[in-house]
Amino acid sequence: MSGQLSPHLLVAAVHAIPALVWALVAQELWRFIVARRPRSRLYGLIAVAASLMALHYILHCVMELTPSELEGRASGLHRACDAVIALCVVAAMPLFRHMVPLLPVPEMHPSWRWLVVNYGSAVAVGAVTLLPILLPGWFVGDARLPSHLVSFAYVMVMSFLALNAMRRLPRRGTWRPGMSDLRSPDFVIMTAVLLAAVGMMLALLAAGYEWQESIWALFLHTAVGLGLALPFVVRMLGETIRLLLNVAAMVGMTAAALGLHAAAGRLASAEGRQLVDVAALLLLLLGIGPGQLWMRAAIERVVFRRSRHRRSELLAFVHTLSPDLGTLECCRQALAALTRIMQVPGAAVMLADGGAVAHGTFDLEGLVRRWPRGREAAVLPPFAFVLGEARELPLPLSEALIEADVAWVAPITSPRQHWGHLFATEGFLSAHFSAEDLEALTAFMGQLALVLDAAALLARAVAVERSLAHAEKLAAIGEISARIAHEIRNPITAARSLAQQLHREATAPLAADHAGIILTELERVERQVAALLRFARREEFRFEEVELGGLVRGTVETFRARLEAAQVEVGMDLTDGLVARADREKLRQVLINLIENALDALHDAPRERRLSLALQGLNGSALLDVADSGPGVAAESLPHLFEPFFSLKENGTGLGLAIVKRTIDAHGGRIAARSHGGRGLSVHVELPLVERA
Repeated sequence: MSGQLSPHLLVAAVHAIPALVWALVAQELWRFIVARRPRSRLYGLIAVAASLMALHYILHCVMELTPSELEGRASGLHRACDAVIALCVVAAMPLFRHMVPLLPVPEMHPSWRWLVVNYGSAVAVGAVTLLPILLPGWFVGDARLPSHLVSFAYVMVMSFLALNAMRRLPRRGTWRPGMSDLRSPDFVIMTAVLLAAVGMMLALLAAGYEWQESIWALFLHTAVGLGLALPFVVRMLGETIRLLLNVAAMVGMTAAALGLHAAAGRLASAEGRQLVDVAALLLLLLGIGPGQLWMRAAIERVVFRRSRHRRSELLAFVHTLSPDLGTLECCRQALAALTRIMQVPGAAVMLADGGAVAHGTFDLEGLVRRWPRGREAAVLPPFAFVLGEARELPLPLSEALIEADVAWVAPITSPRQHWGHLFATEGFLSAHFSAEDLEALTAFMGQLALVLDAAALLARAVAVERSLAHAEKLAAIGEISARIAHEIRNPITAARSLAQQLHREATAPLAADHAGIILTELERVERQVAALLRFARREEFRFEEVELGGLVRGTVETFRARLEAAQVEVGMDLTDGLVARADREKLRQVLINLIENALDALHDAPRERRLSLALQGLNGSALLDVADSGPGVAAESLPHLFEPFFSLKENGTGLGLAIVKRTIDAHGGRIAARSHGGRGLSVHVELPLVERA
């Protein structure tokens, strides 16, 4: 009996290939329909047709594995299988033809008359096909061949009608991941399958073979099934590979369990056989239960390089984003993490205010160029969705998403406002996004939206703070405008008097001295006006990561000649590796101002002249001390050192240290001065450091 069963096993194995492929396609489509509930009928038609095709080939396997109909215990099994097989083919054809008008975007829904003719013809041909099989006593001889010819002719006619209606619909270009549109290769494949089937069938009939039993019929049957499934399989190649590997693992564990059972039969000891049988049963249960989870996790990690803890990794990353990075930088870092954790080729964020960033392989310029403006862009669903659901969107939106190869979309929305949308692509070998992945993505986008809320509030607070600071500066200018006018009027009056005298007595002996005094007084006026304008100007900061030790050394080096000429001894105790987020040039101006003030204080110092700079890190902050050995500052003057227009110098403007304090405040730091009772002055600056992971 085993010699008779081997060919049947081979034929069953051949039929099992398209059966498995169509079953995987059907499973993925039904899972998508149950999870996403699309309104388009297209996916339901494809799912039903794929299920019929899978059942068609499964029943062929059943017939081959029961060649004697279970030795008479299942009489009529083959006849029932043959009836269902024929019915599956006939029922699938009107479904395939009905898909054609639903393939374009937007869909074209046929009239009820078209539907009656389409499905009514299937009912009629199904009846003609089934009657000889179900009621063999009514017919003389074997009537299955004519009935099969009728069904074959019906399949060819319906295929021709579907292809004729389809020929103007395909988009040019190669396949894209996801079943969103019809492409040129789809039409080529289906046409090639139809022509090959017709040609081989006619050749078999002309040769007089018993076509149902020939090896060529088996090849034709399998090739047609795989050819029709090819467009679907390629579009979900990553998911197909995952499911095939999972099935292969299950088959392997089942085969191992059966092998253990077979090996147990050759053992002499009854106890040994029982132990081996128990081990085989445990192995089988392991493959059905926990082994499934382990295998899926291993496939995700090894094949698709995705962790099973994707959701927790995404949410853990978003908690590391700092609002002070700004909205665009937060989005850019979030995209980098998303592409790394979810293993997608590329992703982009388009903000509602017009900003856009991308990471990886993504045609951002094309999407921005095609993206509709105004109300049309506001109809995107308020939840994450895959490209298959984009067919239900207005035409400009769906076209823009399809042309940009977008695989799925997620809104970035917080309770406070809608920020925009995330768009991502998929590769053919990428793992398909499951419902759990979309839920994780939704949670990730929700957390990102909260970070963007915080970034917007922080930016607004900084803007308000700068406006208030600017208003305070203007108020200070208004309060002391009389003083500035007095300070400027005195040198101008003196210069004017001397200039008049020069005009009357151009050859007087003191003319050159008077001209020098005029220049000195005008330079004094120029310095005061320049300092005043600088204090009043609204400054813009360009923050970057700055290594403070190197900045201090470089600034001191620019004063090296002046320090040596003034015989000032310099001491530096600087800790390297302290990095702050700062405006490098404005921080350099702060150091220059502090060092110049120290040099002015040391100019008349009678004893040893010394300038000390110390830099250290403490509790996330950089502590910088600039100290001199000059005469110091009186205790009553210390609280006013950083006030505008307060100066202890004879010709000082009183704005230098005020500008220094404003710059340090803008960096989120603090500044203070301490005098040591006639033994010098030290200025203490504190700046926040960049947090390192």
